[in-house]
Amino acid sequence: MHPVGLMAVLVLGVGVVLLPRRFAVFPMILMACFIPAAQRLVVMGLDFTLLRILVLFAWMRLLLRSEFRDFVWNRLDTLILAWMLSGTVIYTIQYGTESALIYRCGWMFDGLGMYFFFRCVLQSFDDLDRLVQGFIIISIPVAIAFLIEWRSGRNAFSIFGGVPPITHVREGRLRCQGAFAHAILAGCFWASVMPWMAAFLTDNRRWFAPAGLIASAFIVITCASSTPVMSVLLVIIGMSFFTMRYQLRVVRWVFLGLLAVLHFTMNQPVWHLLARADIVGGSTGWHRYKIMDATINNFSEWWLIGESDPMSWGIWQMRDITNQYILEALRGGLLTLVLFVAGIAVAFGMVGQALRRLEDKSPQHFLVFCVGVSLFVHVGTYFGVSYFGQIIMLWYLNLAIIGSLPSICSTADIPETAKEENRISETYAVQDSQVKGFGGSILAKPESK
Repeated sequence: MHPVGLMAVLVLGVGVVLLPRRFAVFPMILMACFIPAAQRLVVMGLDFTLLRILVLFAWMRLLLRSEFRDFVWNRLDTLILAWMLSGTVIYTIQYGTESALIYRCGWMFDGLGMYFFFRCVLQSFDDLDRLVQGFIIISIPVAIAFLIEWRSGRNAFSIFGGVPPITHVREGRLRCQGAFAHAILAGCFWASVMPWMAAFLTDNRRWFAPAGLIASAFIVITCASSTPVMSVLLVIIGMSFFTMRYQLRVVRWVFLGLLAVLHFTMNQPVWHLLARADIVGGSTGWHRYKIMDATINNFSEWWLIGESDPMSWGIWQMRDITNQYILEALRGGLLTLVLFVAGIAVAFGMVGQALRRLEDKSPQHFLVFCVGVSLFVHVGTYFGVSYFGQIIMLWYLNLAIIGSLPSICSTADIPETAKEENRISETYAVQDSQVKGFGGSILAKPESK
């Protein structure tokens, strides 16, 4: 670990514990954006990445401040816990080694630790507004760092290790990555945040949201990868459905029907469309098609306990699994894959329920819709890349926001109710004072319902 990295994790860890709850998430965001994921401590064979160390600080905060008292368990929490338990148990059975168990326990510690921490500290729409504002502000220095790398061809974050000092070039284009684990993941990270920033387009500060969107778009461009560009297209597609947000069930079935028709009318299976995805040149769409085709054709090999050696299928592309759904299947079998997809489906359902509960023209309504669009972007991006490094923090943050929506929407109703009760109280107080001159009050305040 670089001394600066060690100092950063200690300072940010103390910040996680001591900062007010509304700012408790920001140290993790800063760590993800400015310190490479390769920084780590190894204690008795156990890897502690910097984000994992911050999770320890985060849970220290929850225990010291008892911020879990208002936590309400829901279906999404159950499915995420079941998905991770299934993935850990089946992966351990598949390999049958102690190291496999330790590895998956670390994966589960990261996922559950981040998810439930975010669930506990994000308790209101004010918290969500402040979170998005933080991302907009942070995007600007990150974009400046990418601009410097794009102009110089050198990555300043390489002093920490984990990222190359010389920026990789493909098809004559620099693939900038900053502090992120890969150029593709850097672009996907900021593409999936863009819907949240778009929610602030109605803000009184007209420059605020456009500044974040421009900075994020610039980062995507400098990554020079097709997958982040496709993610931005998914953002545009998702946002365009705002006027049809109550008919998305019909849209989904129409889309599935269209895929079925294409599957039976095309000369190749419908997933062959992945092979045609090449936006910036040099894309590996054919690779993505081959690994999906091989996984579907070898269903009997992995459905029970996954597959530890997919290269045995004779498809050399299986050495690099650039598809999160396939990775879940190979590591955890059909059960883990089904739980993973079920969690995503329930998350979309919770977004829909929150939208129906909030007023159509309220800023909160539009923000919730944008959170759903961000989930849609992740779901689409998973067909082109499997997540690792800092972006997993963003994935669990998105799920945690959705998991907190029922309680956030319920507390959002309280201010209006309180205002109405105060108005009634003030009315009766005025009336009461007006009749006191006639020998005392003749009005009694009604009991609260």
